Amino acid sequence: MAIFALSDLHLSLSNPEKSMTVFGPKWDNYIERIKESWISSVTEEDTVLVSGDISWATKIADATEDFEFISDLPGTKLLSRGNHDYWWTTISKMDEFFAGQHYHGIKIVRTNVIEAEGCLISGTRGWMLPTDSEFKEQDKKIYEREQARLKLCFDEMDRKDPDRTKKRIIMLHYPPVTRFNHPTAFTELIREGGADICVYGHLHGRAHEIVYSEEYFENCRYLCTSGDYLGFAPLKVL
Repeated sequence: MAIFALSDLHLSLSNPEKSMTVFGPKWDNYIERIKESWISSVTEEDTVLVSGDISWATKIADATEDFEFISDLPGTKLLSRGNHDYWWTTISKMDEFFAGQHYHGIKIVRTNVIEAEGCLISGTRGWMLPTDSEFKEQDKKIYEREQARLKLCFDEMDRKDPDRTKKRIIMLHYPPVTRFNHPTAFTELIREGGADICVYGHLHGRAHEIVYSEEYFENCRYLCTSGDYLGFAPLKVL
């Protein structure tokens, strides 16, 4: 039994006109490649962390083909939100939808804590950093709100494991640190919360140049799991 991670699936089975193949040959046949790599490496007993940008659908009811694709893949799939997951709604509504569709092995992560392989797993979307050239005044509120949500993740972990005896994994969509950055508000919360591993995505194409390349930062292992960064193959995290 193992924990894998692969984010930014950008599935478009329910919305073919949004296929990522328009972004060049690196995305050719990406959905088929996801399926092939996933099946060849992940077993039914494993867990896969999918940190956002899962489906291009705008409403959850319009994403049935994408979720059927995910459901048919082996393992337990933990899904957290990305900036393009417009279908995302409340945990209760998503759980109700997935149960009604009889999907297999799909669980939602949104500041709640799920235990797998003896690890505590939680997460939130995160947001762009103030050092980002696109960061605007209106981003500050979202940035601060996502910090509060990240703190909730660790508060819930502390409630379940006050002595911090179990490994802690945080799922974010936006990178909390890049190779150009020093500690950020997110990495400070991650350090204080005692996370052992942080998986994130969001970065594509030329943005891969800013992936934090040292892997370990303040005793936490940071892993970029964007689909095109990993060649659409799940990365074994633990």
